[in-house]
Amino acid sequence: MRGSATMHPVLRVPELQGLEKNIYETLVRRGGNGLSQAKIIQLLELAPSSQSSVSRALAKLGAAGLVEKSGTTRNASFGLTAEAKWFAVPGHLRPQVKYDPDRFRSYDPGVAPWLDPASHALMSESVGKGSLELDPSTYTREIAERFLIEMSWASSALEGNTYSLPETEALIKYAEVAGGKSEIEVQMILNHKQAIGWVIDNIATVEIAPETVMRLHAMLMRTLVRQNNLGAVRRDPVSVTTSSYVPSSDHTELSMGLSELCWKASIAKDPFEASFALLAGIAYLQPFIDGNKRTGRLLSNIPLLKAGLPPISFIGVGRAAYGIGMTTWYELADTSYLGKAIAEGYAITAPSYLVATTTKRVPRSVEIRMRRRLDDAVAEYLSGAVDSPDLMPSDFARDAFRDLEGEDLDVIVQSFADVIASINELNCVAYGVTPDLVEKYRRVRPGGGPTHVGP
Repeated sequence: MRGSATMHPVLRVPELQGLEKNIYETLVRRGGNGLSQAKIIQLLELAPSSQSSVSRALAKLGAAGLVEKSGTTRNASFGLTAEAKWFAVPGHLRPQVKYDPDRFRSYDPGVAPWLDPASHALMSESVGKGSLELDPSTYTREIAERFLIEMSWASSALEGNTYSLPETEALIKYAEVAGGKSEIEVQMILNHKQAIGWVIDNIATVEIAPETVMRLHAMLMRTLVRQNNLGAVRRDPVSVTTSSYVPSSDHTELSMGLSELCWKASIAKDPFEASFALLAGIAYLQPFIDGNKRTGRLLSNIPLLKAGLPPISFIGVGRAAYGIGMTTWYELADTSYLGKAIAEGYAITAPSYLVATTTKRVPRSVEIRMRRRLDDAVAEYLSGAVDSPDLMPSDFARDAFRDLEGEDLDVIVQSFADVIASINELNCVAYGVTPDLVEKYRRVRPGGGPTHVGP
């Protein structure tokens, strides 16, 4: 399923200039077949003295993975590489590649993952081993809103939407429609807003299941497809623009593929692999009449959010690299280029979400209700711990708040332990405690003492 995770040669074509560009275009017009250096010079109508310049240009094209040399030096010929030759032909003229159900049947996230090791390593390194875990149920309004706006814009942009990020923010926050934009573009962004908001609000209970995929599709494609197609596995054939890939048109096969993909992603132990499998799998399966890739993009965030990891907003995912990645996955069963495009985008945005959560925190309702009691408990514990150094904060808190039950008790015990672990002569005023008391406590417990919060 995987090849090299380096940049795909075709992505270098737009960067070609001068002689390199002319040679490449000449080889494309000749069907990518081998030409001698002398023939290239002749076709480009260059002077014989330009041989050294042509040699250097061919060497650069070879290093870029666009041209390969065959034969001996004197009889050498130069032609397009297999990758360059494949994409030198428009998608509708390339050999048809039909849907292969074995991609899902043989997929084993633990044994043969779709996300290549280099891309997985980059995503893991982006969050770090000791990074703060995100809890979507306690996202601050600013963080949740930021993800909603960024993904609404980036995902829509990958579909060709011309709204800018500031225009998207104005539309989502203030319902301000930018001038000169189509109604379809407006609806696309508003649909993203609804669907992303639903995922954030229901992340604690939402499951990776066909029903979830269908609900997301219905929200993302509202008014953009016929109502009977909203969240419905299609019965009609579809085509993939710019690709020779031919998805299945068998309703039963599509339904089975969707179920198998969701099941395998749900049992994947690695959240990065599960996320990527959903992204690539939905795009390949094409279970809906339209909106498949945007559904896969949002769906791919569920395993990450459930694992307490930063989401993929798709800001930083290059449109060209994303397109090439999808095409090589569709037509060549190679996921490495798509994985690289996703991982590089994630590496740009994930750290900033981690930074944001270290500076912003939303209180739980029990913390608000118990605010006064928490202050009193902190003062009482600090006073008592001076005389009883072995008293653990968690034990004290569970006894002090024994009238609470379940999650409320766990939350307040954790909050109490966090306060005790971080309290000092400056921040103690927030809890109505004097600096003198904190100083006495610190003399008894220089490191703050144990803060175990287990049962």
